[in-house]
Amino acid sequence: MENMISDLIIGFLKGSLNEKEINQFYDWVNKAPENKKIFFEVKMIYDACLSKGSDIDMDKSWQRLLEKKQKQAPKKIYTLFRRIQTYAAVAVIAIALTSTIFLMLNTTSPAPIAEYVSGDGIVADKIILSDGTQVSMGSQTKFRYDPHYGKDKRVVYLEGEAFFDVAKQKSKPFIVVVNGQEIEALGTKFNVEAYPSDSVAVTTLLEGSIRLTSENINTPVVLRPNQQYVYNKDKGTYKVDKVEASLYTSWISGYYYFHEESLDGILNRLGHIYGVDFRVQSDNLKGRKFTGTFYRGQSIKDILDVINVSIPIQYQINKQHVIIN
Repeated sequence: MENMISDLIIGFLKGSLNEKEINQFYDWVNKAPENKKIFFEVKMIYDACLSKGSDIDMDKSWQRLLEKKQKQAPKKIYTLFRRIQTYAAVAVIAIALTSTIFLMLNTTSPAPIAEYVSGDGIVADKIILSDGTQVSMGSQTKFRYDPHYGKDKRVVYLEGEAFFDVAKQKSKPFIVVVNGQEIEALGTKFNVEAYPSDSVAVTTLLEGSIRLTSENINTPVVLRPNQQYVYNKDKGTYKVDKVEASLYTSWISGYYYFHEESLDGILNRLGHIYGVDFRVQSDNLKGRKFTGTFYRGQSIKDILDVINVSIPIQYQINKQHVIIN
């Protein structure tokens, strides 16, 4: 059993688990507080983030860490760490381990910031924070929080898109900081799309309530379920729309829904999802509206062919660049 758990942890950190294994991992993590503690002990090692290089003697530093864990941890945790040692030859894990060992042995160093960068898989990358809050990350997304998260406050930072299922802690509001905006929640579910390159940030609420404080907006705005807050950073304006919120979170399982969205807006979203640069050579074409659902497993060509049924277009695809006219 311990071997299977360590395999799941390492696979999760490496992003190599299949869907069944991911579900097994989440089942194990959520089963008991002790499991969360074990995972975050190991995740902290991974989160040291390659920044220190591999200058330290890996074997000696790792052995010192094991001795330290043996003194303060239950035998079960110690055995798990011994099992995970066998994976130290994996480059990315080894470097991250070395980085954290350096930080653990040098107490004068500042604590690291845990930062995640999402991949480009069909389903969302998921992170479970120490308080049980779950964060599903969209493509081309950066998410981070400082190591003091949960002690006095719960503040995270987002560049991109994420869905938050926030664990309720009345004394510690959960705050998402994006460019020009703060979103505060207690226990709730909401989606935020706020890529740094976009002039518009969109927040959609499924459950609970959230309070948004935006630059150049004098009064905070409180959202209720199935409301969407659209904030224009450049103009310093906002609007609140009534929506079917669940449609705006289907991307977590790989489905992207657009309702009466301009072609320009759709292509902008697809650009983030696929890492593609779109150039539309007609201002009139940019404003044409489209309603439909795309699956992340479809190619860019497949999606453009679907759009072409409703909006006649011609396009040229050159690797990560697409010209539309």
